Amino acid sequence: MDLVDKAVSDLIEVAKNHKLYENILKTDGKLVISRGNLHEPEFLFIGEAPGQQENKVGVPFIGRSGKLLDNWMSSLEITNFVIVNTLPIIPLNSEGGIRKPSREEIDFFRPYVDNLIKAANPKCIVCLGKSALEYLRKSIVNTEWQENIGFIYHPAYYLRNGRNGLDDFERLLKNRKSDFGSKSQRNLAEF
Repeated sequence: MDLVDKAVSDLIEVAKNHKLYENILKTDGKLVISRGNLHEPEFLFIGEAPGQQENKVGVPFIGRSGKLLDNWMSSLEITNFVIVNTLPIIPLNSEGGIRKPSREEIDFFRPYVDNLIKAANPKCIVCLGKSALEYLRKSIVNTEWQENIGFIYHPAYYLRNGRNGLDDFERLLKNRKSDFGSKSQRNLAEF
């Protein structure tokens, strides 16, 4: 078993023993681990948590936000990527609606998601939204990739505001590509 398989296996095991797993059982859902190439991708995109579509299928970013992210990547011919979330389980409120994950939930899964990211060994990490950025600010992954971390608003933000966000995505990658691996790169705290 290689490092990626071990990281995935560990994340699945711990998720099945977490109280949030009840959400999977209640909704006849699935754990959501990743989409794309987990073995040395050029880009790793990290989002917050699975939504309804993702929970149903077991794959991150396949709903409206995922389609927008796919359009961004397609426009810039990004084909070597992986997408993960700070949580592998849909967070539900008492009425069954999706809620923002708690800090405790994110902190619980942090070491396992960190291990997955480290095993994947991406060249660049792109935070999709503020929750992902907060996750990485407190993550040990930040220290290893700080020169290669970027931030963009979550695709849902652009959808809610009637924008496609492609200009922002292009600007982020244009600014980052010239600096990937450069020690002069702004660090995560400056985003």
